[in-house]
Formats: sequence, C-alpha cells, structure tokens
Amino acid sequence: MTAMRKMPNVEKFSQLMSLHSMDRRHLDRFFETPPDALTLLVPLDEGFREADNFTASELRRVVEILRGHTSPLLLYHMLPRRWYLHHLYHNQQLRTLYRDTSVTVTKLSNKMVLFNCVPVQRVDIHARDGVLHVLQRPLPPSYVLSLVDLISMDPDLTMFFTVLGYADLLGWLRSVDSITVMAPTNAAFKRLPLRFLDSITYDVKYFPALQALSRNHLMEGVECSLGLRAKVRVKTLEGITLPVACSSSFNLSLNSALVTKPDVVTSNGVLHYIDKVMIPPRAMSLVQVTRRAGATKFIELVKEVGLFDDLVSFGPYTVFAPSNEAFKKLNASFLSNKDALRNLVMYHLAVGSHASFTLLDNQVLPTLLQDTFLRLKVHARVMSAEDGVVTSSDHVAFNGYVHVVDRVLHPPVSSIARVLSRDPNLRRFTSLVTQSGIALWRELSLEKGPFTLFAVPDDDMDRWASDLFTYYRIINDEKLLNRSLSAHILDDFVMPRALEEGSHSVLRPRLKRPSHHRYPLRLTVSEGRLSLRHASISKNFVLCTNGIILFIDTLLLP
Repeated sequence: MTAMRKMPNVEKFSQLMSLHSMDRRHLDRFFETPPDALTLLVPLDEGFREADNFTASELRRVVEILRGHTSPLLLYHMLPRRWYLHHLYHNQQLRTLYRDTSVTVTKLSNKMVLFNCVPVQRVDIHARDGVLHVLQRPLPPSYVLSLVDLISMDPDLTMFFTVLGYADLLGWLRSVDSITVMAPTNAAFKRLPLRFLDSITYDVKYFPALQALSRNHLMEGVECSLGLRAKVRVKTLEGITLPVACSSSFNLSLNSALVTKPDVVTSNGVLHYIDKVMIPPRAMSLVQVTRRAGATKFIELVKEVGLFDDLVSFGPYTVFAPSNEAFKKLNASFLSNKDALRNLVMYHLAVGSHASFTLLDNQVLPTLLQDTFLRLKVHARVMSAEDGVVTSSDHVAFNGYVHVVDRVLHPPVSSIARVLSRDPNLRRFTSLVTQSGIALWRELSLEKGPFTLFAVPDDDMDRWASDLFTYYRIINDEKLLNRSLSAHILDDFVMPRALEEGSHSVLRPRLKRPSHHRYPLRLTVSEGRLSLRHASISKNFVLCTNGIILFIDTLLLP
C-alpha cells in the first residue's frame, strides 16, 4: 500500500513489510482467491517502544525470519476486504490473513474504536487498494495462546486454574469464541478462609456454588479496560451486576476488586488480573450472608462460642439470626455464661437448607441443640419461628439459608402441665383441668403436640365466677366441663406475634371423642387487639416444650 509509505510515524511497520516482501504479489499463496482489497492495521512507531514483553519478543522473532517467509504477526495486522468505521460494531470478530485467527472490535460510547483492546488513533485512511487504521501500538500476538493456555501457564494463577478445573469449566473456556475473564491471583485466594475454599472446591455437594463462584469472574464478549472505565456496572455470567469504579489515579476496580494487570488478550478473549475474589451470594458462606443481612452481633456471638468454622465450611444449615436490635433486649448477665450462649446459638441453627417457600405451616425443624426443635407458623405475609417474627428471609449461602428474626429465641424448658402446676396465678384454671380427668392432664404433660392452650388467670376467673349460676353449673357437670375445656385446647400452634392486623382465623378445637361436636373459634386481630369469641387474648404468652399457653379473660363456653 503506497499510502502507508507517505504517512509519518509508521516507518517501522513499513520496514517490516518491506523486509518480508509483503506486497500484493505475495498474497496468492495465502488464499485460493486473493482479496481485491485489504484493511491494514498500522502501529505507530512510538507503539513499538511501548509494546509489552510478549509482543516485543514476537517482533524480534519477526525480524529473525528469513526473507521470503512471512511473519504471523504481520499477517495478523491485515484483514481481507475494506473495513471502514461505519462497518464496525461492538464485539465484532474480523478475520485476519493469518490462518483462521481474528481480531475483536470494541466500540466505546465516546466513538473510540479498539482492536484487541488497542486504541485506534486514526481511522479510514483511504488507499487505492484498501484502507488503513492507525493503532497506538502493535496488536499483541493473541493467536499464540488461548485463555486456558495462559491461565494454566501463569504461576500466579494456579489457584484460579484449579477452581476452574473443579468447576468443570476448562473445556467450555477452550471452546468459547469471545469471553472476558477477571482472574483473581493466588494472593487474592489466600485472603479467603482456607476451610471455606476447601469446602467449596472439594465437597461435591457444593459443586453448584463452585460453578457460581467461577461464573462470577466471567463476562460475555470482550470487555477491554478502556471500555470498562466508561461503564457504571457490568453483568457476569452468574447474572450478578457488579459496580465499576475508576479512581482519580485511573485505577480500575470491579466490586472493590482492583484490576492489577489489564487487557491480556488471547485467541478467544481477554483476561484482567484482579486482587480480590468476587464471591456471589450463592457461593458465600453463612457467615458472610448473615453479615450482609445485618445480623452482625449474632456472628460475633457465633465466633465467641467457637461455631464460626461450622458456619463457614459445614452444613447445610438454616440460620434464624436475631437482628442487632433483638440483642439489646437480652439480659447482660446471660452473655457472661459461655455454655448457655453456645446452646443459645445452636438453637438458632436448624438442620438442613430451607428456603421460606419450602416451609410449611406448623412445620417443626430440628436444631443443632440436642432434642430441641423450632416450630414454624407460615401465614400469607408473615412467618415466625417460635416467638420470633421473620423480618428478612431467603438470604442464600452455599451451605444454607439465613432468615432474620426480631427476637432472640430461647428453647422452652417446661411442658404445658408443668407451667400450669407452677404458676400461682393459674390455680383455679388448673383445678378445672385436673377435675376434668387425669387423661387430659397426662396429655398436656407429654412431649407431644404442639398444643395451644387458652388459660384463664385467677383474677379473670374470679370476675367470671361472679356469675355463680353459670360457674357452679359448669364445675358440677362433668360433660359440660369437658366440652368447655375442649374449646380451650387446639391441636395447633398459635403464635399471636405472627398474626396480621385485620386478619381472621378460624380455629378448630380438638375433639376428645368422635361424638363431640366442634364449635369453631374465630380469632380476629383489630387495632392490635386479639379476640376469640367473647374473650380477649392477652399479648403475653408462655412457650412450652409441647406448645404454647395464651391467656384469655373468660372461660369459653360450648
């Protein structure tokens, strides 16, 4: 191309072409049908001095090639046919004259054009037999290595290569045409807890999390550092949107991971070295997810009682983590008892991985604390575990789920019958229960259930008993008494804190005998007041090992 010989600052590339006799007469051997015109990507002379070591070594090899043999690097700067600026689009692949290799076009929002991440200084220089584009520097010989080749050969990326291998993504990376890889260095991986990395890498049940971690470092297409600087956020193959930032000193970072070495172009994509592993939610441990959910004080407690590694590496568990606000109500003296604290933490860890949409009303989950369970209430918009209302749910981790509750949960220690026998303010109601027969008392003493018992405190019982006719009629009629008490016991677990304002619930009292008729109880919540038929329900309650005791102000009549 005679137009190139007249241009200043491109003498070196012109000399290389002359040295290797690169004129139109020698192109026939590269094509069955030689191209009618060429597009030439011409580096500036200054760009040769700024070329990286990899490109410089390839250029030295170019000069050593005997005359009459054509350098791959020179052919890599030539494209068959004319390619003007208006022909080009973002992530376009243009075939070069060197075998089946191609260069990738990047078009930025400011109209700047890059070839393999190398900026174009001048575009559309017309010549009689083609068109020229002037590059800032020579194109890196990306045809030499693929992404997998580069990652496997770099001693600073051995851990990333291992992770990709265990995630079964190396074969896919070899076959893909255009991809961007954000590669954490070995130093970045060493910042992670060793047990977390071992668990997610070598435990087969966490394979989906390992793949999520790997895909979170891959982006579709070729994204050069100049293109990333012009963006506010990018999306990974994992579907996670990462914020992009550029400091005043032009340091590029993605999601707080600093790009330490940008724009390493390969035959099937571009690689950027970063100093931090970008962990997506599906690959985070329960510790990380709980912190992100705002329950930081619970994690401090987990660390204090020695269960930190369990939540980092083992599982799966479902964590019902009390909010930071919930811990303000905890007795300070309780925090000084380490054994009690450990039991408390274990009670908040349910066995298995349970998302909110998989949980059922009245479901019982075993916890890590021996012989203890969490009883769930699931309503249309509210879910509770024991007396804790779930305020934030479904924070997913690779080894389980986190649900934030508004109370610190304490395992109940007494059965319903034991609470009745020990509470001095329930003596009169307890006497009615015992008067109805030993079978009912035995049932309330067993660790079965869960039951809900509507108990009448003595003060309210005294006021109700002022109607002597009704009172003596019930206590002297065994059948009437049993029917009345059957309305006070439900084969259900009613948690008042989980009931929504304005809600109406129809409760079915338990049947002692099949011949008994069940009168439905309508529970309503209006202006914060709970009502059950003609009785009002107190906001106070007692959790028991086999159910819950709610307090009402009058005896329920059949």
